[in-house]
Amino acid sequence: MIEPEDYGLSEVQTFAHIGDPTPAPDHSVFWKHWYARLVDESPILRVRSVPDDSDPTATHEFVSADGVRIGCALVLPSDHRPAKASLVSVHGYTHTGSLQDSTRRWQRIADTGVAVLILRLRGYPGSQIGIGEMISPDAHGAGWIGRGFAAQKHEDWILPGAVADVCNACRVMRNAMLERDTDAKIAIDPAIDHPGVFLMGASLGGGLATIAAAQLIGKLSGESIVDRLAIALPSLGAWKWRLTHRHSGTMTDIERILSQHPNRRAALIDRLGLCDAVVHGRRVRVPTLGMLARRDEISPAPAAAAVFNAIDADPGRKWRFVVPYGHFEGSIANARRHALFERAMVDFFDPMQTPIESMARWEPILHDGQIDPDGQMPTLATDEQPAEGTP
Repeated sequence: MIEPEDYGLSEVQTFAHIGDPTPAPDHSVFWKHWYARLVDESPILRVRSVPDDSDPTATHEFVSADGVRIGCALVLPSDHRPAKASLVSVHGYTHTGSLQDSTRRWQRIADTGVAVLILRLRGYPGSQIGIGEMISPDAHGAGWIGRGFAAQKHEDWILPGAVADVCNACRVMRNAMLERDTDAKIAIDPAIDHPGVFLMGASLGGGLATIAAAQLIGKLSGESIVDRLAIALPSLGAWKWRLTHRHSGTMTDIERILSQHPNRRAALIDRLGLCDAVVHGRRVRVPTLGMLARRDEISPAPAAAAVFNAIDADPGRKWRFVVPYGHFEGSIANARRHALFERAMVDFFDPMQTPIESMARWEPILHDGQIDPDGQMPTLATDEQPAEGTP
């Protein structure tokens, strides 16, 4: 077994890594304009009437920025109990199968009283109506993240559009929980004054979830919109550090584009910084559960740690769940740690517990050990899947 790169850092140095928090030159202007465009539209979660051939199992949809139809699947409590909160799930760079296949993973969380919306980002199967397939390599060999990256306008890059997809997913679920602007038919618990909106992202989705949470927090007086955040092996952070190290994951596709435009390299690197999750993370102040790896090359472990470290939640409201390896199969022990993180998320997103209450029993094993909080060795049941988007 060849272990992933450690980038010359010790474990302590890896988990303590921080990224450059300096915003891109036009960061504020771009995101102010971006947000104005976002709220100019009021997306509605609807039952999908016309199937998307790329994934006919998408049961719901909403119209996101630029008129892109985002395919989703909605997972509700199996016992038909009213929902007390909602959760938006964002996949990784390599998503795992159809939306129908993804629903089983989220049923445990749904059964705690959470309406779960699983979305597919623009250009992925299920979200290709009117925009087409965006994940195959382009003329430069770059995949999804390279689409529009070298265009003349920032807005033509696919990544800010994907941030809008995540933000709009949170907006439609908030409205659904408030029983307005939806035909999704979610039963809502009338005793809940403030139905929470939770957000989870893996790998690419972890970076997008961080950026989206930052854009939504503070926009409504007295309300964060996103109430709890979980990120697993988050990408899209510490871009400048990643540029100076061996390229992997999304950075490989970005470097392919940069190599085709040597005269614009500096300007394109500034554009890359617009979507640096480290820069955005400083605005995120909600309870956060993060899964970080000791070693990972696809979403480099130091860069993922930098995203988690940038999040500005109180130290007592941030939980770092450590696994030996991220996007690498590793050993049975590694698989068990990934499975334990899935179980920890069930508790973290339980709307009947505060995050601090839910994570109390997990704190003894966040960083070490294989024994679960019930004192038993975990088993990998068939419905315990790795984080969506993990190859």
